[in-house]
Amino acid sequence: MNLISVVLAILFPLSKATVVDGYCNRISVNPGDSLTLYINASEIASNYPLRLYDLNGNKVFEKRTNVFPQKINTAEPWKDGYMYKRTVTVKLPHLKSGVYLWEDKIPIIIKASNPKIIVVYSSNTENAYCNSGGKSLYPYNSSDRVSSPIISFLRPIGLPKHSEAFLRWFVNQPFQNVGYVSDQDLDFYSEINRAELILLVGHNEYWTLEARKNFDRFVSEGKNALIMSGNTMWWQVRYDKTRTKLICYRVGSDDPIRSPKLKTVNWNDPTLNYSILQSIGVEFPLAGFGLKEDKGWDGFKVVNEKSPLLEGTNLVKGKIIPLKNDELDGTLVTGFNGPYNPIVDKHSLGFDRIEIVGYDSTFRLNRYGLATWIVFRKTKTSGTIINTASTDWCSERGMGNKVIQQITTTMIRKLLNKENVFSPAEEVKFLQ
Repeated sequence: MNLISVVLAILFPLSKATVVDGYCNRISVNPGDSLTLYINASEIASNYPLRLYDLNGNKVFEKRTNVFPQKINTAEPWKDGYMYKRTVTVKLPHLKSGVYLWEDKIPIIIKASNPKIIVVYSSNTENAYCNSGGKSLYPYNSSDRVSSPIISFLRPIGLPKHSEAFLRWFVNQPFQNVGYVSDQDLDFYSEINRAELILLVGHNEYWTLEARKNFDRFVSEGKNALIMSGNTMWWQVRYDKTRTKLICYRVGSDDPIRSPKLKTVNWNDPTLNYSILQSIGVEFPLAGFGLKEDKGWDGFKVVNEKSPLLEGTNLVKGKIIPLKNDELDGTLVTGFNGPYNPIVDKHSLGFDRIEIVGYDSTFRLNRYGLATWIVFRKTKTSGTIINTASTDWCSERGMGNKVIQQITTTMIRKLLNKENVFSPAEEVKFLQ
């Protein structure tokens, strides 16, 4: 052992301490911002090397600090947060925008100043389903089978299961000027207005009114969106004044807020008067679950083999792209024209252009539905939206498939470069 090693061993003795869990005081930050960490360690350790990793498992930053075991300091940790003692406040380096993990387990999003592509991290949905401290927004995984209408972001919340595979795959793709934001960031149009393409990935279920308005504004200004998410825009939510709590009562009469437009109910509730279909072309009630009694084929059946989205895949009409889905969305259809041609109800939707790329059978509330992977444009001057209508396009079920990876790359590239994404048949039809 040389002298330097001896000195380091004396100054920083080896510790058996490990990080059990923890959280940050913010979901997303700009490069160079300060961030406070609340870390629960297995034992007391001085000069512990608290490490920040990228999604490839590379250490990108380290801060030495004292760590120690923590205990929850509130009677309702799911609602008020764990209230751990502060571990350390760090000034982050100027890292590339992305999703990073403290000790490879505590997420933090670093944003970008001038992105061309925006990836929306589904922070609301992850909090909604998380039962750290005993409760979530759902009875099935809450203590006493009783959910909480208010849940805290200041508790351990992991990576999103429906988009983790995409996030880890996408960081290794050659796209430039990519920025990441959280659901909360969508409340501020300045966070996305410089981009040309927005990606919704996984399970973007919980939306505030401001986030929805900003998404619609983005598209109406001629910018494009790729939605690789299912059960999208299903619940309205809001935050508390500190923006550390997510609020969703689900039943309007239970919600104490006075304004009927801010009641935390389903977005397709008539009292909100804000159509999901008009924003993203599909909605959950028109489709449903993909792994129940759906009599489907667990994948998307190709409608038009000439779709530009299928370039280089050799997929033909009627061919199935295997993809098991938890939840799917569908558009309005009036029936079928032949075995592989669902007919879109274009009159009711009122869009300038729309076509179905693929479809699957679903089941919900004792009825069968139809999931639809669509391409549409609301008006002649608005941007184009591609919606795969699937919770699992971005999960390992989807991203583990090389064909889906290829189609995903094609969709992003074409939307970013403003290339045609409609099939030749649609081109002819709409030029007439």
